[in-house]
Amino acid sequence: MSTVDQLSCFATTAQGLNELCREELLSLGVSDARAQPRGVSFRADLETLYRCCLWSRTANRIFMVILETKLENQEALTEEVAKLNWLEHMDGFGTFSVSFSGKGMGIDHTHYGALKIKDGIVDFFRDNSDERPIVDKKHPQLRVHGHLNRNELTLSIDLVGYSLHQRGYRDGQQVEAPLKENVAAAILLRAGWPEIAKAGGVLYDPMCGSGTFLVEAAMIASDLAPGLIKARDMQLNYWKQHDKALWEQLITEAEQREEEGLRHLPDIYGSDASHKSLAIAEEAIAKAGYSDSIEVKQMTVEQGRRWGDWQPGLVICNPPYGERLGELEDVKHLYTALGDYLKSEFSDWQAALLTCNPELGMYLGIKAKRSHNFANGPMECKLLRFDINEQAHREPALKGGIELAAQVQEFFPLLGQSDGAQMVANRLRKNFKALRKWAERNHVFAYRVYDADMPEYSVAIDYYHTLEAGEWLVVNEYAPPKTVDRGKAKSRLYQVMSVLPDVFDIAVDRIVFKVRERQKGTAQYERMDEQKAYYTVLENDTKVRVNFTDYLDTGLFLDHRDVRAKLAELSRGKSLLNLFCYTATASVEAAVAGAKSSLSVDMSRTYLFWAQNNFWANKVDELKHQLERADVIAWLTEQAENPQQKFDVIFMDPPSFSSSKKMEGILDVQRDHGWMIRKAMQLLNPNGVMLFSNNLRKFKLDELITLQFDVQDITHQTMPEDFKRNSKIHQAWLIRSIER
Repeated sequence: MSTVDQLSCFATTAQGLNELCREELLSLGVSDARAQPRGVSFRADLETLYRCCLWSRTANRIFMVILETKLENQEALTEEVAKLNWLEHMDGFGTFSVSFSGKGMGIDHTHYGALKIKDGIVDFFRDNSDERPIVDKKHPQLRVHGHLNRNELTLSIDLVGYSLHQRGYRDGQQVEAPLKENVAAAILLRAGWPEIAKAGGVLYDPMCGSGTFLVEAAMIASDLAPGLIKARDMQLNYWKQHDKALWEQLITEAEQREEEGLRHLPDIYGSDASHKSLAIAEEAIAKAGYSDSIEVKQMTVEQGRRWGDWQPGLVICNPPYGERLGELEDVKHLYTALGDYLKSEFSDWQAALLTCNPELGMYLGIKAKRSHNFANGPMECKLLRFDINEQAHREPALKGGIELAAQVQEFFPLLGQSDGAQMVANRLRKNFKALRKWAERNHVFAYRVYDADMPEYSVAIDYYHTLEAGEWLVVNEYAPPKTVDRGKAKSRLYQVMSVLPDVFDIAVDRIVFKVRERQKGTAQYERMDEQKAYYTVLENDTKVRVNFTDYLDTGLFLDHRDVRAKLAELSRGKSLLNLFCYTATASVEAAVAGAKSSLSVDMSRTYLFWAQNNFWANKVDELKHQLERADVIAWLTEQAENPQQKFDVIFMDPPSFSSSKKMEGILDVQRDHGWMIRKAMQLLNPNGVMLFSNNLRKFKLDELITLQFDVQDITHQTMPEDFKRNSKIHQAWLIRSIER
C-alpha cells in the first residue's frame, strides 16, 4: 500500500465528543471529516492515519475500512468477506478476532454477525492457503470489526486494538476512575486549557481524585502524544502492510516534541481529601513521567488554601454528583464550600466544573458564562465554565432547615403586607380553620394544611403537634420547572414564609423549610442536617417519633394515615410482613392494635434504628415484632424460592425508584411491581391479604395481577381528608388469592 493512498476510516468517540473529535482529526491532517452519531468518518493517507492513532486525545478507536458493500441476502455476508484477500492483512499462522455491531438481513445478534464474518475469513484461508489463522478473543494480532446497517456492510480493521482512552499510565491499577481519560482531555480542550497553558497559566484540581485531569493536562501542555506510552503495543504493528519505518519515524518525532514541550510545562497542582485517591494519583503521575512536574497535596475544599505564588490559570474539577442515597445534601454543602474557596483564593482565574446535576452549580455562588454537554459513561453531564470575578458572583442557592423563616422576617419585614402574601395568608387561614376542626374531632395531630392549592405558590405545608415541643410547620417547596422564572419563584416562596408565623401563631424557629423535586426516586431519604432532634406525635393511639430537620421527610408519611389504620385493622390477632418498612410506623400501629407478630424489612440501617425507637416508645414486644435489615428485592427472591415463614397480612409500599442489584441496578415500581407482588404472594397464608400501595403519580397496576388475584382498589377509602385536594398522592389495593 502506498503511503499517499487515501484510506476510508472511522473514529469512534464517547457520546457528545464527535464534533470535538472531528476538529481534532482535521488538525491532524485528515480530509472529508464528518461527525456521525457514533463518531467521525474521514479519509487519510497512511502517515496521517498513523498520526491519528498516535495523537488523538478524544477518539476511542480508529478503524481502517477495507470493505463497503451492499448485501443481497444473509449468506452474502460470509461470501463477501471471503472475497477479500486476507493475506494482504495477516499471515495464515496469525491470530485474529471479530466484533460486530448493527443489524439487518435477519442478523439481529452481534455474536451471530461476528460468526458469519469469521466463517468468511476461514473460508478464504481454506481456499487460498495451507495455513489457517486462529481465533484469539483476548490477544489477537488482528481485530476485525463489521457493522451492518440494514443491507449495507462496512468491514474494518481496528488499528489500535484497544480503546485509546487506555493511555498506559493506569495499566495494572485497580481503580474505579470516575472519568475516562479521553473525556477528561476533551473537557480540558473545551475549557481552553491549551491556550491557558501556552500563556503560562497554572492548572489546579481541588478534587483531583485519581489524577486524571492532572495527567491529561500535563500531556496536553507538554505536547505528549497520548498514544506514545503504548505505541509499540498497538495492533497496527502486526498488520501485514504495516510501514514500520514510518511508524518509528513518527514515534521519534513524538518523543522529540515531548522533550521540547517539557521545557515549557506550566505548574500543575492537585489536592484531594482522600489519601487513598492521592496514592493512586501519584502512581499514575509517575507512570506518565510527570513526578517532577505535578504536585499533589491532601486537603479538603473546606481547608482550601493555595500553597505558593501561582500564576492565574484554570481550576478544573469533577465533584461528586450526589447520585447515591443520602448524599445530595452533603454535596450541596461541598459545592458551597468550593464556591467560597474559588472566590477567596482564585480571583481572575477561569474555572471549569463537570456535573450531571447542573442545579448543583447554583450552590457555587458564581454565574457560569457557558456550558457544554458531555457524557460520563451513562450519565448526561454538563461542563460549566466560569470567570472568577466579582461580576460573576451571585447569591448562593437557598438553604433548607429552620433558618429561612427567620431570615425572611429579618431582611423583608414588610413583605407579609404585600398583596400576594395576603392572598396566600387568606387561603392558609381558611384551610387551617376547616382542617383544625376535623383534626380535633378525629384526634389527628399531624396533617397537611396546604398543597400548592394556588399553583403559583408551589409549596406543601404540614402541621405537627408534638408532645414535647408543641406546634411545628414543615414547608416543602416543589422545585420550580425551568419555564418558571427563578426570581419570581423565590419571591413567592418568601411571601409564603413571611405570613406563616402570624397565620399559625407559631415561632419562626418552629418553621422548617425544605426543597424537594416532584417524585424523584430516593429523595425522601436524603439527609439534610445532623441536629438529631426527635419528637413524638400521636397517631391512632400510637407514639410516632419524627425528625423535622435531618431528612427530607419526617419519618411519618401523612398521606398513608388511613392506610396504616386499615392495616392495623386487618392485622389484629394475625402475623404481619412489612416490606420497605422505612421507620416501621405501620408495624408499630399494627402491634399496638393487637397484631400477633410482625417482621419489618428494610435495607437502611438508619431507618431501622429509627423503627426500633418507635418500638421502644410504644413498648412493643421485640420478640414477637422483629426488624430485619436486608435488600428487600434480594430478600423476596430468596424467601419466595424457599419460604421459611408465611404471613396472614403483607404490607408493601415500595419507593418509586431505588437502587437494587437484583433488579439490574434500578428498582422501578411501575416496571417491577408485578414481579414483587407475585413473589410476596408466595409468602401469604391461605385466606391472607396483601395491602399494596405506592406514590408514583402515573402508576398503573399490571392487568395480569388483576387476572391472577382478587384485587380491590381502596385508594379512595384510604385518602385522608387533608389530602383530598391531591387525590393522586398515593394508590392502594387489597390483594388476595383467588383460590382461598
